Amino acid sequence: MARQLNQLGDEKFARSLIVNIDLAEKLARVCDKRKGKKDKPCQPAIAVLKLFIKRLELANRKCDDSADCDEEREWTVFRKERGKDDDFKDFWREWDRDDWHKHKKKCRRFVTDEALKIIKEDAGWLIKSLGEKSGEEHGKPGPGGHGRGKGGKD
Repeated sequence: MARQLNQLGDEKFARSLIVNIDLAEKLARVCDKRKGKKDKPCQPAIAVLKLFIKRLELANRKCDDSADCDEEREWTVFRKERGKDDDFKDFWREWDRDDWHKHKKKCRRFVTDEALKIIKEDAGWLIKSLGEKSGEEHGKPGPGGHGRGKGGKD
């Protein structure tokens, strides 16, 4: 919806964000299939959603130095931390095959403040639904300690 309202970068950037969400969903399904772990947080899916939020935050920044807004640093850290983790092998296989890598240097990346707020809240609800406690998404409680409510789809 944010893309259609011209509040999110070009189609290629929006598609890469959707791929991020789809891969988090696949990781969540893997967690759901594990025996005896349904009551524990799904850390792989949560980590991918947190990276998704970080990508949005970087695209939202107004940077004098483009390196400060480059998500490659975040991807490098994410791959270093989770590149050899078996839980992420399907994620990396699919992410590396995605055509985002051909277009990432040429696409328009931006997120308006309004779109960032709404999408972050929705992602926060997804993270909570995967078992992470409130406020742990960024190490602090959210604004007002609440989101938009369950079922707050956009």
